Amino acid sequence: MDIPPPSDAPPATRRDAPTERAPRGGPQLPESFEQWYHDHRASVYRYVRFRVATREAAEDVTSDVFLKALRSFARYDSSLASPRTWLLRIARNAVTDHLRALRRRGSLHVTLDRVPDLVADVPSQEERVLRQERIQALLNGNQTLRRADQEMLALRYGAGLDNAEIAESLGISPNAVAVRLHRALKRLKQAVEDQGHDESSR
Repeated sequence: MDIPPPSDAPPATRRDAPTERAPRGGPQLPESFEQWYHDHRASVYRYVRFRVATREAAEDVTSDVFLKALRSFARYDSSLASPRTWLLRIARNAVTDHLRALRRRGSLHVTLDRVPDLVADVPSQEERVLRQERIQALLNGNQTLRRADQEMLALRYGAGLDNAEIAESLGISPNAVAVRLHRALKRLKQAVEDQGHDESSR
């Protein structure tokens, strides 16, 4: 299935970089962590955005990811994971917490007015509408899949990781990633088709 990629960069967030610094004389934001933020914010945002229903939620969850990472920065071990893999692991937990809270409150369904940030780079209005409808169907279909499939698709098409990077993130082999990704795409295609049939029968 040809999944349209989201915009290359996330919009400015209300709670953007975790730049709150300690009082004068206290510890400062580590320089390397600040670089991590600039290097990996887009990947983390796109991963989160692929899993949650609104741009605002994605912005908030992304901010939380980097704040949690900053608090744990001293425990990061470069021999165990790359910075992006480590940040995406934190993002996975943050998304899980966010979705769990949403399920307690109500629907996770995506509506057209909630996906404009994913099509902001499309030039014409007509193309934007078509892309919006396609992404809406994909996101809603994705919500019907089991969590493992959602995770695989978000890492591949949200964060833009290749199979080797996904393998590192999940602790499995690249071959296993290829098989799981293929199966997840088949299930997503079926979910989108079923959704289309349901809508046409109303």
